[in-house]
Amino acid sequence: MDESLTTYDKLNEDIQFTEEETKELLSLNEKEILVLILSEMKKQTALLSKVKQKI
Repeated sequence: MDESLTTYDKLNEDIQFTEEETKELLSLNEKEILVLILSEMKKQTALLSKVKQKI
């Protein structure tokens, strides 16, 4: 279980926004936010798949 926490921590470190990016995110409507979330989830799933293949 420690491995999954370490993987999550590494991913979480990459999710940081500048002030400008934060302002842009706050201006998005609901559909744009959902598309962004789904896109990021797809990227993270692909990343996790690569990590699991290495184990």
